[in-house]
Amino acid sequence: MALQLLKLTMSATQPTTTSNPVVNNYFYQVPAGGLTQAVWTIADTSWTDDSGTLVAADGIVPISTDNGFAQLTINGELQEADVLTSVAADQIVFTFPAPVTIEENKWIVVTVSNFAPVTTAPIIS
Repeated sequence: MALQLLKLTMSATQPTTTSNPVVNNYFYQVPAGGLTQAVWTIADTSWTDDSGTLVAADGIVPISTDNGFAQLTINGELQEADVLTSVAADQIVFTFPAPVTIEENKWIVVTVSNFAPVTTAPIIS
């Protein structure tokens, strides 16, 4: 019986992942008298969106638990590690380590960035 050899030939490339970020900005102008407290809760309908319209009830896009984050900017200054920002569909809550005063007419901006990664794996032939 004759011996046969088989040669297996394959080609493959690395999978490609695209992050597909979805970014939503929310703007709030501090009312007359300012804010002084350690925990601020601002309802969804008090915010405006990127287009300048008021956010509808339950209209805030929450932070994705596994692929998202939020940034808090007060009067143009990014707030860092000591402020806890909680974003829900109906409100945004800020928790500071101590009472903080923000003067009236200052802007609070919350940027919510969520990612919906898509990975494309090529077919090996």
